[in-house]
Amino acid sequence: MHLEKLEILVEVAKTGSISIAAENLHVSQSGISQAITKIEEELGIKIFNRSRLGASLTVDGAKIVEKSQEILLKYTEIKAIAQKSLDTQISELRVSMVPAFVNYLLTPLVEFKDQHLNLHIDILESTTERTIEIIKKNQVDIGIICFYEGITKNLEEFNCEELIDGKMKAYVKKDSPFAISKKITPEELLQQKFVLYNGDYIRWFTHNFQRNIGELTILFSSNHTEELLRAILNGNAITWGPNFSIKNHPYILNGELVEVDIVNYEPLHSTLGVITSKKKILSKVEKQFINFLRSELTSY
Repeated sequence: MHLEKLEILVEVAKTGSISIAAENLHVSQSGISQAITKIEEELGIKIFNRSRLGASLTVDGAKIVEKSQEILLKYTEIKAIAQKSLDTQISELRVSMVPAFVNYLLTPLVEFKDQHLNLHIDILESTTERTIEIIKKNQVDIGIICFYEGITKNLEEFNCEELIDGKMKAYVKKDSPFAISKKITPEELLQQKFVLYNGDYIRWFTHNFQRNIGELTILFSSNHTEELLRAILNGNAITWGPNFSIKNHPYILNGELVEVDIVNYEPLHSTLGVITSKKKILSKVEKQFINFLRSELTSY
């Protein structure tokens, strides 16, 4: 029997409610109900009396839940022992990060490295989908990705923590009429020529926009941010992206590129966050690194 099933038993017993337990454990109600049924079938006893009023323990169920709590407590003690060992042994930190932030974090990363002289930090630039894949394979320890509607279904087996909330914006050169009004409508976007970053979130957002509004004129896509931004400055194209992606870029700071609100269209919300595998016990250094990222990106 998996530990997750024991956690379900304990949580349902504690709350007396399958729906509340499902919410607390971030699992569907049907998932909770099916797990309980499988456990009862496996053990050959009834653990809960279920009704519209909630879930109450049977006599046998109370004994099972008591033992489940003891097992979970022992497992917590085992993790604490492993954690102590990890904190003294870790010498390498592998991080996969969306490309837009690598340049901004290089200098702060040197400061973090100075505090951990024996630590080797390996930074990989990668897309959200690729980061999810390589964390599953234990090829990196920490992933920094965009959270958005199209990717959340792939994150159930990860610990997820938000770092920055953002919003989708359009970016135009300073002599564009939209740079003056600071806003653009979906109908006006259809009249523009686009150059796009070739990332999964941008592809998802663009696909949804074209499905709901109409076909865009896309000149090209690229993984090179500088190439895209120069194309905007040298021509008549525009682009779009989360406002946290290039907010401190020199072209934005010196006014060559202007951030423009996309009006009368949803969804525009996007979040930058950290993911780690639920199967992995984070070391003290890895936790410190995540706190470091939060601090740096909040000031960013």
